[in-house]
Amino acid sequence: LEIEIPENKITVICGHNGAGKTTLLKILSGIFPSKKDENLKKVKGWLVPASGGLIRHFSLKEHLDIIKAENNTNWQEAFSLFQAETFEKTPVRKLSTGQEMMASIILACASDSEFVYLDEPFASLDPNNAENLVKILKDLGKTVVITSHDLYLTTEVADKILFIKDGKISWQSENQLDVEELKTAYKDFA
Repeated sequence: LEIEIPENKITVICGHNGAGKTTLLKILSGIFPSKKDENLKKVKGWLVPASGGLIRHFSLKEHLDIIKAENNTNWQEAFSLFQAETFEKTPVRKLSTGQEMMASIILACASDSEFVYLDEPFASLDPNNAENLVKILKDLGKTVVITSHDLYLTTEVADKILFIKDGKISWQSENQLDVEELKTAYKDFA
């Protein structure tokens, strides 16, 4: 499997459950090994799993302190748009699924990593915060790879769209598509 991820752009990977989207993110982020490991050293980055992946007894503030977030300001827009001041001192175990995803995204924005990988970030967000995430990602200035089942938000955020089927890239586009065009392509190629 060879894919080209454009720098400082947003690539969205779509496909059915079990197609290999999450596995691909784990390979790209360096969590899973790859047969082409020498090429992947250039693309390792910060992975936000669908579960959020945070330390359960720490708060968002404690996570930000651990990664020394005060050294960059990329996370402040996300913090503000997600209204994280309302839950920043709450232990992760007491957050809703959506709040945990928002906290995880804020940390990814605060990381020094040039690459950010988000596994199904829209799935646990309400419509307002999903739209906030679109804005955050467009303003982030990092290379972002997202997996998503939401074709509407995919058309809003993606600079490049890939479909994966049976662990292989089955279709891709760097053209702006409307939702109906994307639905048709999904039916044919995903």
